[in-house]
Amino acid sequence: MTKKTFLKIFACILACANTLNLQAAGFALYEYSARGNAMGGAVLANKAEPASIAANPALITKLKGTQVQAGMTAVTVGGSTEIAGQKRDLKTSTFYLPNLYITRQMRDHIYLGVGLFSRFGLGGKYKDYSTWSSAISERQSYRMDLVTYSVNPVMASRVTDDLSLAGGFEIMYAHLIEDKGFGRQNGVRIEGDSITWGANFGLYYNPSWAEKWGAALTYRTKTRHLASGEVSGTGLFTSASGDATAALALPDQLAFGLSFAPLKKLTFEADIMGIFWSSYKQLRIDYNDLRAPNNEFKHYKDVYRFSLGAEYSLTDNWDLRAGYVYDESPINHKYMDTMVPADDRHIFSGGVGYNAKGFGVDVSYSYMIVSDLTGTTEHGQTAKYKDATSHMIGLSFKYAF
Repeated sequence: MTKKTFLKIFACILACANTLNLQAAGFALYEYSARGNAMGGAVLANKAEPASIAANPALITKLKGTQVQAGMTAVTVGGSTEIAGQKRDLKTSTFYLPNLYITRQMRDHIYLGVGLFSRFGLGGKYKDYSTWSSAISERQSYRMDLVTYSVNPVMASRVTDDLSLAGGFEIMYAHLIEDKGFGRQNGVRIEGDSITWGANFGLYYNPSWAEKWGAALTYRTKTRHLASGEVSGTGLFTSASGDATAALALPDQLAFGLSFAPLKKLTFEADIMGIFWSSYKQLRIDYNDLRAPNNEFKHYKDVYRFSLGAEYSLTDNWDLRAGYVYDESPINHKYMDTMVPADDRHIFSGGVGYNAKGFGVDVSYSYMIVSDLTGTTEHGQTAKYKDATSHMIGLSFKYAF
């Protein structure tokens, strides 16, 4: 494929990304590339790609010259909740998560890169929400959209032939919409925006005395959002309208990865990540006219995410990949709500990659099985999450100049 043809494909992906309403039916997102999706995200300590900026930026020291990667993951989600014996189903929807990465080797041991991707997202709308009883609907959301976009410039250095280090800044934009219904004509919408910043760090170690092995350590800092916006009420709740701010803390993440290549064409990797969700204690809405604040308590717990991935080079041009993820849910079963109707997740994935003359394309498919959960809301109502599933299809294009 020629450079001109690649740039046309690249421009089409950017055009799609700019016209899509980006949402996701999970809170923490890890769909950074089709290759990463196919390997269950276990790509911290093996072969590099520009998307390594999001996974482990220390890996970009393996990338020569200038390289560009662009892609998208389509996510289809469904599920249902039951509050106080009243069942409600989510509308089955498809959301789109685009990403874009550029890396550049500046000197023999210095590399720069920048990535655009989404690390957190929350989206969904329930069917027939206007029929919910007021005792339930006044405390539960029928639509929730939390969208984040991260711009992440990084710098990496090959400190020795065995060790690479990297660090970068993350500028994160967040947009929040929450709708609560009180029958057909009455409701409240909360909407706001926020920009904040964080940082990320990566380490990659591939010892010359054990060159079949690779180890990685990564860390992303906590980000704290203070979104400015407004509350707008309809019907009986018109008087609830006014300016407001919403406070939200998103967790820091610490991950370790270990890869092993028993054969030249075969690589395995196992990763473990700690996500420190205990910082997300509540979603607090403060009204600028000094009315009492609206607190939605969450009291999330710290959790782990375990990933296994494998990649096999079938030929010089074709790669086969597979992965598995066990992703613990941070939801406190005493503070369940309709925003994130999912418990622990099992993700099974696979994919293929094609590379030739500096051009590459990757495709992935992932199927998510979500465990059911029974507990209560913060108001003591019985709550259940059931029948949640997700399908994810990823596509990425790469080009090395």
